[in-house]
Amino acid sequence: MPNVALLAGPVVDLASAASALAATTGVQVVSAGNVLREHVYQQTPLGEEANGYMQAGHPVPDELMVKAIAEALAHVDGGWVLYGFPRTIRQAELLTQSGHVPDAVVELVLTEDQLRPAVHRRVERRMELDPGQAERRDELLLMYTHSQENHQEQIEPLRAYYRTRGLWRTVSGFGDCDDVAARLIPVASDDQRRQ
Repeated sequence: MPNVALLAGPVVDLASAASALAATTGVQVVSAGNVLREHVYQQTPLGEEANGYMQAGHPVPDELMVKAIAEALAHVDGGWVLYGFPRTIRQAELLTQSGHVPDAVVELVLTEDQLRPAVHRRVERRMELDPGQAERRDELLLMYTHSQENHQEQIEPLRAYYRTRGLWRTVSGFGDCDDVAARLIPVASDDQRRQ
């Protein structure tokens, strides 16, 4: 089974894509955010330490994040799809040091032509979930567009890091989660055959 790290900007629904890929391939989904939230909820020592940073308004240190994620990955029986992590070279290095190197790091990308409809779909979905957001529609459209553009700049060092290791892949993140998963499967399968 492949081990895949899945990344995307805020317009692409990573959780749904990861779940659809897992349902098709049998890998286990691991969400960096959910792992940490579970530690906080269970009030584990790691969760209490992380919560201290969050309550003070500080980001959780990379070492603590990777410790939580490495523990979760160690309990996976078979392959995994880790989504939303790593996002920096430091996080990637710490993940490697923990013994969890992905077979492929896949970024779900959008073309310029796909960005606008994807942003609109994301905002419409948000307003379906919270109708009170309707009055903020224009603000949300602008926010998601800028967030997606910022993602492109912030992720570039990580792209270069994994490209030099032959692990970086890109797949179109446009469309529904089943379409995206269908495009992801061959990428994961190709990397598994190389092992």
